[in-house]
Amino acid sequence: MPGLTLPRRLRAAALASLSLAALVSVSFVAACGEQNPNFCEGAGCTEVDAAIDAAPITCDTDGPDPTCPAGTPICVSGECTGMCASDADCVGRPVAESICHVPSGACVTCDENNTQALPSSVEDDCPGATTAVCDGTSHTCRACTTHSECFSGVCDAGRCAPPAEVIYMTTGGSDGGNNCDNPAPTMGCLTLNFAISKLTATRKYIQMAPSATPYAARNNTDRADFNGDTAHVIGYGAEVRRIGADGEVIEVRGGSNVLIEGLTVANATNPGSGAGIKVDASRLELFKARIQNNAYVGIIAGGTNASLRVTRTTISGNDGGGILATNVPFVLVNNFLVNNGDAASLVAGLSVSSAGATSVLEFNTIVDNNGDVGISDVNCTNSMVIARNNIINGIATKPRVNGNCTHRNTLYGPDGTIAGTANTLVADRDMYRFIGSGNYHLDPAANPASVAVGAADSTSLLGEALFDFDSQARVSGAATVDVGADEIP
Repeated sequence: MPGLTLPRRLRAAALASLSLAALVSVSFVAACGEQNPNFCEGAGCTEVDAAIDAAPITCDTDGPDPTCPAGTPICVSGECTGMCASDADCVGRPVAESICHVPSGACVTCDENNTQALPSSVEDDCPGATTAVCDGTSHTCRACTTHSECFSGVCDAGRCAPPAEVIYMTTGGSDGGNNCDNPAPTMGCLTLNFAISKLTATRKYIQMAPSATPYAARNNTDRADFNGDTAHVIGYGAEVRRIGADGEVIEVRGGSNVLIEGLTVANATNPGSGAGIKVDASRLELFKARIQNNAYVGIIAGGTNASLRVTRTTISGNDGGGILATNVPFVLVNNFLVNNGDAASLVAGLSVSSAGATSVLEFNTIVDNNGDVGISDVNCTNSMVIARNNIINGIATKPRVNGNCTHRNTLYGPDGTIAGTANTLVADRDMYRFIGSGNYHLDPAANPASVAVGAADSTSLLGEALFDFDSQARVSGAATVDVGADEIP
């Protein structure tokens, strides 16, 4: 079949169109072989809007350039795209950009990771008393939030205490000389009472290294005695006992002001005197402590100008009862008071009395305590106290509460009555959905959920009430806040 022949003009137009198409095609192919600097390309790009990126910042001379951004402080081929490799690459920049953070290649304020460097050393980029920690994300200086962030092992209200303000204890140490100045495993004070003797007006912290071996209260058979002292004891992972004699493990007297944090105080002997801690005319604060397995009351407090503050603390297994505080202003929030007392004890969970409007009793789990006939789980005497959001569950046929404190939004059982607003009898202990085996946290996986879930009065939560035993947040005014010391997240 003969081929189709086009007129000459049409053949010329067709050839021109084909040539133009081929040229455009070749141009596109060539363009795909080059990177467009105005767009993010490659597997690392996540933009979905194909927005045009900012043009690279230009510079004059290759190498470190203080005019380049801190994130890309090196000039490379006339553009600020390089990363620093050492502090020398950040010379000439502001103090806040004078240190090279090698992993990111940026010039920053400091390069530690959520910790304080050796104070006054060449590595100490954060010398401020309340901004001594290098934040691991922003690499700027900030206040400490935990003891472990500080070189001294002591963080107090955002300030890393200098080592000179700290008395160190280790179970491998000894009492004598300047041992208390050194936190090394074979140094430090050995007994709590010797550490107390080293307290001064400018040296109030006692840091007890964690140990599976209990510390002795004293180097003889006596107690650890705070007498007119101001002290802050930090003892996470540590336990102190009185060795070889009856009586309290720790006494706080003579107008002392003592904060004990994280420490376990245990195993005092003698059912008439073996308290964990005895407070006489002094101020005691416990935070995240454990007072357990003492032959008498866990804590006993009284005397002129005494006060007691106990938060996020476990008080358990004390044969004479949990807490006995007579005419003492008290703040008891977010505590587990469990398995205290016996059939002859005069205190079960707690017996507290005070005057005035400063006392607080809320968000406590007070369960499985016992006492003599007629002894209530909770004896609270102060007509100005509104005791709310507590779990009180004890021995059948024994009274749940006594005294004239006003109870509100309290779950109680297995029987009895508690007058007040929104107090609820829980006859079946299983409805609390405790995890069990000595763990009185609420089981977050329970189905149905604990009766405590969402049952709290959450109006006007302040201070310690805004967090639970485990430091999980509560929201003031929310309908989801749980009764007791534990908040299911």
